[in-house]
Amino acid sequence: MEAALEEMLLSGSEHVDKPDPMVGAVLVDASGIEIARGHRSQYSPGDHGEFTILEKAAADRTAVGATLFVTLEPCVGHREPPKKSCAQRIFESGISRVVIGIKDPNPKIKGRGADYLRHRGIQTDFFDEDLAAEIIIHNRVFIEFMEANGREGEAPVAQVDRVESPCFEDHRPISNAGIDDFSKDAIRQYLKASGQSIRVPSRELWELFKKATFVRKQGNHFVPTLSGMVLFGKTPDVFLPEHRIRAYLFPGSPDDGISLERIVKSEDITGPLLDMVNSAVNFYENHVTRVPAVPAVRRVEGEIEYPVRVIREAVVNALVHRDYQIGGHVSFRMFRDQVSVISPGKLPSPNTLERVRSFDVTVVRRNRLIAAGADSLGLMEKEGFGIRNMPSHLRQYGLRPPDFDYDGAYFSVTFYGREKSSPIYRISPEQRSRLNQRQLDILNLIWQRGRITSKVCQEEQKITRETANQDFRRLISLGLVLRMGTGKGTYYVLAR
Repeated sequence: MEAALEEMLLSGSEHVDKPDPMVGAVLVDASGIEIARGHRSQYSPGDHGEFTILEKAAADRTAVGATLFVTLEPCVGHREPPKKSCAQRIFESGISRVVIGIKDPNPKIKGRGADYLRHRGIQTDFFDEDLAAEIIIHNRVFIEFMEANGREGEAPVAQVDRVESPCFEDHRPISNAGIDDFSKDAIRQYLKASGQSIRVPSRELWELFKKATFVRKQGNHFVPTLSGMVLFGKTPDVFLPEHRIRAYLFPGSPDDGISLERIVKSEDITGPLLDMVNSAVNFYENHVTRVPAVPAVRRVEGEIEYPVRVIREAVVNALVHRDYQIGGHVSFRMFRDQVSVISPGKLPSPNTLERVRSFDVTVVRRNRLIAAGADSLGLMEKEGFGIRNMPSHLRQYGLRPPDFDYDGAYFSVTFYGREKSSPIYRISPEQRSRLNQRQLDILNLIWQRGRITSKVCQEEQKITRETANQDFRRLISLGLVLRMGTGKGTYYVLAR
């Protein structure tokens, strides 16, 4: 099955005005030995995969009693001689069993090809669910075209189950790479973290990686899959140019403008997944602002402005959950007043931007194999707690919750520094318990404007002078606000 899927990825398309399916086929004899393999348009434009196998790749071999693995249901129906449908060609060849990846979405074929074979005594089975889902992913454009272009008078095309998430792109073999492109140190870190004692390299290791789908067998060789290259590749960007983090340090705020000319420091980060995460965190720690400690706020990381754990979580999420079918890289941007991590791809359903902004997330892993490897390396938070716990971790540093955004192609998470975080996030629980919402709003108003007078407070909050004075006395008594000036020149500022 996997070999047929690998062959499918080599398919060519002969039309420019409509999409053609990607089809791969593998023929094996009764003892399981491969006879031949082929794919659509391998020798001539438009040749079906089954035709390629039976009439060209294995033309001099018998197919009697053999099994055919094919990623798309064989076509069926009348064709002008000397042409034959693939289902008829299979029947006449003497093949005894056909294993089909997915049914053809064409309403003239769907289900009829499989029925044709069964009615003629040919055993008909289907691929495993995960591999079928991967075939759907790679044939998405063709499937959607067939769904949208059913002919009048024909039965409507049944909806093909879609697998938005998990995606099966990380199963894809990197055919131009080899196991020598893996980092032995990265593999040893993975084995140690997952509690396995296996020699590196060894046959036992590659068999383990094959089961985990970090490698696939092609002929007599193992080749990395996309997940294997992401997790263990020495220079994965050679084979996956999009797999990199571009880290930038800007001198000011995004409000000042973002341009290449303003970059103070930049770093192009690639390598095994764990090394990439550590390098991005090191870039952060080397350039993050050091700020005064916040009284009444428990500090864990000394004077670093943002907690390392939320930065690491954002970087891990960007690398593990990004859409590897989109060619963009992950961007890590540091400014005077905020840090942003930006990754290609939309949120996997059922998560939405609104749900994430409320920190109500469902654990969905777009790239299951990469996520499993990252989990074994100890990089993944359990049950979505990483995002859910971000506000509390940031609050320990006196910072506001993060913001999330999606621009139609890239998802971003932004952490705001002290400069853009209201003091209401820095007050202690004891102080907060002694303040009402109006007093919290006044504290926030002073932060926004730098200073306010009693008159401004009265106008903004629609309260009396006496109420405003009572509120200021409470804020001053808690050490949150200072009274400055005298008489009509009196104004109020934050104590720190």
